[in-house]
Amino acid sequence: MKHLFRAATATAAIAAFGILAGPATAQTPKPSYYDELVGNLDAANSYETVRHLANDIGGRFSGTRQEDQAADWLKQQMDGFGYQTKINQYHGSATTSSAVVRSPDTKLYPGPTWIMRAAGNSRMTGYDTPISGEVIWINNSGANAADFPAATTGKIVAINNVTGATLSAAVVKAAAAGAIGVINMGTGSSPQGAFTLTPAATIPVVSSADVQSDTIKELVCAPGPDGSVFAPHAGGTVGPTQNGPWCAEQKKLTLTIATETVTANTAATVDAPGLSTRAVITAEKQAINDVFDTAPIVGMGGHIDSTFGSPGAHDDATGEGIWLEVARVMRNLALDKEIRFGGFGGEEQGLTGSTAWGNDHLYISSDTDNNPLTSNVVTNPRTKSAEATRYIGQWQMDMTGTTFAPAKLWALTVDGRPNRVTDEAFKAAQRSGITTGDGGYFDQCKLSQSDHVPFHNAGIPAALFIHLNYIKAPSKDCTTGTGSNCTGCSYNIEPVYHTSRDAMDNVSQFYLQEQLDVIGASYIWNALNGVNITATNAAGAPVADANVTGNCGDGVRQFGKTDAAGKIEVRVPHVTCDFQVGNGVAKNVAVSGDINLPLVATSTDGSAGGAVPATLALTLGAPATFGAFIPGVQNDYTATSTANVISTAGDAALTVSDPGRLMNGTFSLAEPLRVSFSKSAWDAPVSNDQVAITFKQLIKSTDPLRTGAYSKTLTFTLSTTNP
Repeated sequence: MKHLFRAATATAAIAAFGILAGPATAQTPKPSYYDELVGNLDAANSYETVRHLANDIGGRFSGTRQEDQAADWLKQQMDGFGYQTKINQYHGSATTSSAVVRSPDTKLYPGPTWIMRAAGNSRMTGYDTPISGEVIWINNSGANAADFPAATTGKIVAINNVTGATLSAAVVKAAAAGAIGVINMGTGSSPQGAFTLTPAATIPVVSSADVQSDTIKELVCAPGPDGSVFAPHAGGTVGPTQNGPWCAEQKKLTLTIATETVTANTAATVDAPGLSTRAVITAEKQAINDVFDTAPIVGMGGHIDSTFGSPGAHDDATGEGIWLEVARVMRNLALDKEIRFGGFGGEEQGLTGSTAWGNDHLYISSDTDNNPLTSNVVTNPRTKSAEATRYIGQWQMDMTGTTFAPAKLWALTVDGRPNRVTDEAFKAAQRSGITTGDGGYFDQCKLSQSDHVPFHNAGIPAALFIHLNYIKAPSKDCTTGTGSNCTGCSYNIEPVYHTSRDAMDNVSQFYLQEQLDVIGASYIWNALNGVNITATNAAGAPVADANVTGNCGDGVRQFGKTDAAGKIEVRVPHVTCDFQVGNGVAKNVAVSGDINLPLVATSTDGSAGGAVPATLALTLGAPATFGAFIPGVQNDYTATSTANVISTAGDAALTVSDPGRLMNGTFSLAEPLRVSFSKSAWDAPVSNDQVAITFKQLIKSTDPLRTGAYSKTLTFTLSTTNP
């Protein structure tokens, strides 16, 4: 866009802005390692991780194939980043019959993969060999054989919600009518619980949640006479004319249904099929030269699984989206701390995955049966393992980025007390301009109920980072109570929590970025080495407000300025650096862990500057006059004036309006007035630059002249496109 500022016959000022007066530098320093890493965190990548887990894989109920698929996919990503990854599996405690429902040619809401409950004694197709067919909604319960038209043959029948003996009878009638599968159109926010049929069914029989039922109706039904359709609505409600007769002529909807049962077997080995397990992925990047595994550990994780039938987008694909992006950004760093990332299965079923993993890793234990599918037996009394003592802290996410308007960011601990993890997260939030503490956007209080618990129980600083509407007790005391929450504390979670609607429209990319800039940033800060610089002058007095830079072999980086005590905390990976504070230099500082670096700044760089208001000023000299025009005599008359130019712009141009002709009342001269400048363009700022203005007027011998004065008002403009 062109910005044009003008001044006519008097000095005019343009909108004010600051122009820094100071020395130019040959090279602009790079940002600090911390700023550079945090600046590379991109919520678009986190959002794509959430989308893949929630949409492509779908609900990841613990023990099912989908939980394992999620763990496998996360492992592939971390393998690609160069981490050492491992999937641990632990026995589950339940048998689960489920169905994966998709459409080969129709977009399903709220995502392309639906997880439904399958009747435990209906046909199990196997995951890779689903049935496929068109859906026919009979708009009834299937209580009568007449409910199923001839068109039922070869179709997947959708019946209105029934249970128990009524459902069993409807399935028998549907199979007799030639149906290849049955969908019981549930009305609950999640699919119904485990169920069986009497008798067993030879076709797959599944039960949907309300959102899936609504979507099927919307896709198969033409609009009603009143124009209503079956678009999914919050809470499972649909249009008032949902049972209209126009659904007798239905649109084509093809679905595939794959059913399978995963059976718990606590005595099985890794080679036994059909195990219900809790998948736990761990990925680590070892510290430089840490041959004997003694380096500090910085941990981060989320939970892989979801409740049954829920896509689990916010709860908790967002947690995986955060840690996977942090791992991506940190993948090439040489560090003196071991960084770990993990996804725990079985969180929704009582923290089974993280608890089993914790028993294996955080305590001294013995494996009594030598079965890797069974967690180790912890010694009594419980004794913290050497591995656990290495932990700096565990940054654990669960539900980090909902669109639910009242939600804010919280760091919740098992005992309600702050710890290193919460303190460091508060500092990161403050660095990014987020308000913290009571009444701020980011606060701390008490809650267990997630995978930070096993770490806390092992004496490791840990926090649950969550985006929800948490409400403190009036006392503001977060340490009270013996339950999972503090006395008088409560929280509100988005309405789609733990339902089949926890899909991508429940996830905010904006808030994912916010969580990366707080949770991810505080994790990065603690994974880097701390260099605590104290700057003094030759007399030993602190040097405040001194500029701190460093060259660690990859160019000069800007680390900030010392505080009033002459101190600054700099964060770097495993490097050797030349640090400069003012004119004091510490050369070849090998940083292989957190260090204190006293430095004498013999002199410091000061600065002086000033602000120049943006100005365009044009001042004209005395009006030009030609004197007397002589009739009947040809002459080219000349007159002059001046202009004084002041400009702080990068360029400027002087122009004049169309001179036209000199006028005497209603009479005008035959020839136009001509105007020229000694200088009309500037490519740099100028002050009091004088310009000569020349006016010329041709009078021919035959031109008529009227008695009186001829004159013309002209507008002179000083303008710029580079203020």
